[in-house]
Amino acid sequence: MNQVCDNCIFLQQIPLQNQILTTDYWTVGVIPDQPYLGRALITLLTHKSRLSELTNEEWTDFQSIVQKIEPAYEKSFGAHPLNIGCFMNHGFKDDPPHPHVHWQIFPRYKKPVEFEGMKFEDTLYGEFYDNDAARPVNSEVVKKIAEKLKSNLS
Repeated sequence: MNQVCDNCIFLQQIPLQNQILTTDYWTVGVIPDQPYLGRALITLLTHKSRLSELTNEEWTDFQSIVQKIEPAYEKSFGAHPLNIGCFMNHGFKDDPPHPHVHWQIFPRYKKPVEFEGMKFEDTLYGEFYDNDAARPVNSEVVKKIAEKLKSNLS
């Protein structure tokens, strides 16, 4: 673990909050910023700075996660497609940099979705997501999103 890495610091919290799924190599958790309903992170449990450092086992495990969560998002909220990207730009804001391999999940919605009394609308469906979009939700809503996704894991 890297003591200056935000992801490593988060991973030391026991229990991890709002996790959908945890495997030997990765954890998938919903985050409080929900401009796209179900936005989450897939985070490598060990500190590695580059995708080229991943082992075959970590890649295989990542693939199995995607095979489980894609249908869970579709069953839970009607998300399609499920965009997953590895950007890691924030790890390079500091000098020296401290990137940690993780993937961001951006579920996309053709039609507005209502959840917990809130309306989520993807106004850029079919285009690149809005990188500046923000929608903080309270911890109870985050918890309910995670529970709904967990209940639909295959």
